[in-house]
Amino acid sequence: MRSNERAQVLTVDDTTWKAYTDNPKRLKALIKHGLPRLHARIDWSRGVEFLDKELAQVAPREFANLQVVDKLFRVYLKKGGEEWILVHLEAQSTPDPQFEERMFAYHIAIWLRYRRRVLSIAILADDNPNWRPREYRYAIGECQMRFVFPSIKLLDLDEAQLIADGDPASLILASFVRAVRTKHALDIRLQARIELMQLALERGYNEDETRQILAFLERAMRLPAELEEQYQQLLEEAKRMKKVELLTRMEERAIRRGLMRGYRRGEQRGLQKGLQRGLEQGLQQGIEQGLQQGMEQGLQEGLQQGLQQGLQQSILRTLRELYGEPSDELARELRQISNPERLLELQGIALRAGSLEAFRQQLRAFLQEKPPAE
Repeated sequence: MRSNERAQVLTVDDTTWKAYTDNPKRLKALIKHGLPRLHARIDWSRGVEFLDKELAQVAPREFANLQVVDKLFRVYLKKGGEEWILVHLEAQSTPDPQFEERMFAYHIAIWLRYRRRVLSIAILADDNPNWRPREYRYAIGECQMRFVFPSIKLLDLDEAQLIADGDPASLILASFVRAVRTKHALDIRLQARIELMQLALERGYNEDETRQILAFLERAMRLPAELEEQYQQLLEEAKRMKKVELLTRMEERAIRRGLMRGYRRGEQRGLQKGLQRGLEQGLQQGIEQGLQQGMEQGLQEGLQQGLQQGLQQSILRTLRELYGEPSDELARELRQISNPERLLELQGIALRAGSLEAFRQQLRAFLQEKPPAE
């Protein structure tokens, strides 16, 4: 893949964030999952009033021409009578040393315009877990100023909860989270997008909701041309068949492509084992018959072992890319699963788990079950 093409598919761009936050229901879902205590204080029944035009008028001059995603809206608080506050959202997809200062400048500009309480919130959509801007301060002599603001870090959001909630806005937000986590693993991004697409088609959303979800999946989880073509083919097939196990089918295709090394190792191991067995049996039963029987049995065992190891490595790679480095103990437990059908199920669970601990709980449940017949 060309470097400029890769750069185009890594992050959720500004226009996608703007489209997401333009909708009150999606805005509510973002606050609910990112800042639940704030969500509980807002009287959502009184609606959301967007003030983007007003924000453009008060934007600090030095930041006015920057391509940033800013959102200003008014909401009422519960038990506050007619009290309302202004909420300023700003999304940032890459670390910026001037970000804290920009948040402060917008906060002051909005306050000067309205003379109302302003709540500034940062949406951190980058993939650096250590970048967490939260304050801007300075001091001159005995004069001190400290501005502290909350943030919603996409990497911190609970993917499993987003998917389990069931509403379209949360499912779209899950695609944003997965876009960040699969920034450097586009094959896994393809798997994740197909899984979310399958959920969108199977959950009974109305036509408009389904269309919006699918559109956001493509905008948030962008893919290079060859992977996008695979996705579109599966999407068209899903639309024709409606309820179809695309995820399993996709996993099998990915395994056939990506785990060929496992097959080749198994084939080589099988040939070596078969030759050895064949020679041993040939001394007793005849070289020709022994070679044939031994190679058939050894090849079968080698291929089976190669497939098993390839599936296990694929699961570990998925976990590593989405949730961080799996522990050695988790890897040992995974190696206890040898049945390919079980491993295929675990591959799907790895995509949906939301965390290493959640996956491990599912894995242990598998280990406690009676294994299916090989």
